[in-house]
Parts: sequence; structure tokens; C-alpha cells
Amino acid sequence: MVRLNWAVAIGGRDVGFESELGAAVCRCLHQLGHSSKLVCDGERAGLQADLLLLLVNLNQFPGYCDQLRRRGDRRPAVLLWQMDPLPPASLTPEAERIGLAASRWRRRFRLNRSAAAMPRWQKLLTLIRLHEWACKQCSAPGYRHAWRLMRDTPGMHADFDWRQVRGVMESWARIREAQRGQWVDYFVTSTQQRQRFLAGRGITADFVPVGAYAETGRELGAPREIAVAFLGSAKHGRRAALLNELERSLQQRGLVFQRIESGCYGEERTALLNRTRILVNLHNYPWSPAWIRFLMAATCGTLVVSEPTEDDRPFVAGKHYVAATLEEMPDIIFRLSHDPEHCARITTAASALCRTELTLLNSVQSLCRGVFASKLSPGKA
Repeated sequence: MVRLNWAVAIGGRDVGFESELGAAVCRCLHQLGHSSKLVCDGERAGLQADLLLLLVNLNQFPGYCDQLRRRGDRRPAVLLWQMDPLPPASLTPEAERIGLAASRWRRRFRLNRSAAAMPRWQKLLTLIRLHEWACKQCSAPGYRHAWRLMRDTPGMHADFDWRQVRGVMESWARIREAQRGQWVDYFVTSTQQRQRFLAGRGITADFVPVGAYAETGRELGAPREIAVAFLGSAKHGRRAALLNELERSLQQRGLVFQRIESGCYGEERTALLNRTRILVNLHNYPWSPAWIRFLMAATCGTLVVSEPTEDDRPFVAGKHYVAATLEEMPDIIFRLSHDPEHCARITTAASALCRTELTLLNSVQSLCRGVFASKLSPGKA
């Protein structure tokens, strides 16, 4: 296999999860015999590599997007590993048109550099936070309109927030722009749902789930004194109301429910999950599973009880986690809390999956195979 020079790009080094993931991908590339460097949006080193791998979400790389568009053929081969949510496959043409129109406000406000990649003095000098605020105000009516259309689509879940439409539509707008401008050469998605959405719009993408790595977690053998916990953001969207309802139901059954909604990363997250018996997963986007949370729980030996999802990989309901509707969840959690043998069978299977098949090294190896199979021309820069 040809040994290549990779640049692994993240939106900013102060973003905990992205920084640790980017560093882990670099380690895997080194293990596979490639050289690699972790870069932030717009850094020159990313444009001098053979391959530029953009992690998580194309929309957090406005600097690179602008430079790649202008460079034409004088650029590295570019790969996008999309790990953030995209719109549902049921998105109607009218809702899509209105949502894409609202997303154009970012360009009008010249938000061509990620704030996460800028030092504090530069944020103040460029007034980027003011521009971001103004952009949100101007685009909000369009996103609300698209949200109403999506909410009223037959078969669509109604319990999601209009601000979530902004995120998925801006992500889709960037991918659409990159595909039309032909400055992303290879698309990869971390879930089947995102792969299906792109395929429905004529974009071929490989499905490569994110696998486990050292920072994902490990079992510490700590006493599990937390019966049930939730880990994740619940500021906006459907989770906030659902968590309140679930907490009341669990308290009626004598179970204490601990919620950690921000600032829990790395070793702190690993310690928390090792103290937790059952981790609840509520989909932030009803149509999009968050498998990363399952990965973190599995490597720490924590049982996941989640809302059902249409995706059946990489984790399988009944084998690696327990699926339950919101109505079923309180009773199922109560029964599981009194059935440690059943819990142990599932957590053992999930942990084994993450130690053998579902590793980040295997994921990156699949990514490399896809790169060579797609016959990219690396080293254009």
C-alpha cells in the first residue's frame, strides 16, 4: 500500500471530543504506516498534505471550504467523514428549498472562518460573534418555516426544535456546495441514515462507523452507585421535555436519575460511566442515532437503554443494548435494575464488539481502503 501524508482537520483544538478523536485518528494512521498531522480549520499544513481529512462536519471548516473552492486542482485530495446529523430522508422538496435558502445567510455575513479556530483577540477584532448573532436572527424565519413543513410531513416525528433544522440544513448546504464544486473527492458517513440521505440526493458515500479508541473509555472496576444516568446536551430540542418526564417516572419507581448535560469529557466521562449501571439514550434528532454515546458506554461496561432506531449497525438492539419506547422505558429500566445477569450479558457483548470488530483502527483501515479503491489523485497541492 502506498504511504501517504495525511492532514486530519478539526474545527478547533478547544473542542474536547473533536480534539481527542482527531488525535486518535492520527495515531491509527501512524499505526498503518502513514504520516499524519492534526490541523485546525484554515491551517496551511492541511493544504500541503497528500490527503486532507475533514472530521465531524463540513460546516465547521469555512476557512478550508473557501480555500479549496478557490484552489481548483492545486489542492490535496479531500475526504469528509460526516459524523454530525443530516436531514431526514423524508425531507420534502419545499422544506429543502426553504431551508437551503435560509442557510445562505452565512455567506452573506461572510462567516468564512470558524470561531472555534480563532484566538480571542481575533474574535474581538473581527466581531465574529456579532456576525454570528445577526446571521441567526436573519435566517430564523426561514428555518422556522422549513421546520413547520417538516413537522407536518406524514410519518415525521413532531418533537424536534426548529433550531435543530438550522444545524442539519447548514450541514447539507455545505455538502451540496462541495459536491457541485467538486472540491470534496470522497464522502464517508458514520451512520446508515446519513448514507441513505446522501444517496437519495445522488451522492455516493461509504458507511464507516466510528470505532473505539483509548480515550473512548475503559472499565475501572468501580462500584456502580448511580442507578440511571443521562449524558448529553438537552438545552434545546426534544430531549429537555422528555428527560423531565422520564425523571418523574423513574422517581415514582424509587430510582434516582442523574443528568449530566455539559462539560463531561475524557477521564471525567470515563469515571462517571464506570459508576453508572444504566445510561439512557434519547435521540436528539428523532431520525438520527448517536452511536458515539453507545461506544463510550460499551467500553466502560455500562448498559444503554435507548429509543429504537431504524439503523441496525454497528450496535444491534437486544444484543448490544436495550431498545424501548418512551412509554416502555421506565418499566424496562426498573426491571433491568433488578436483573444484573441480563444486564451483564448485554454489556459483555457490547464490550467485546468494541475490543475486536468495532475499533477506530479498523474504521481508519476501512477509510484507507476506500481511498485507494476510489482511485483518488493525492498530492495535488
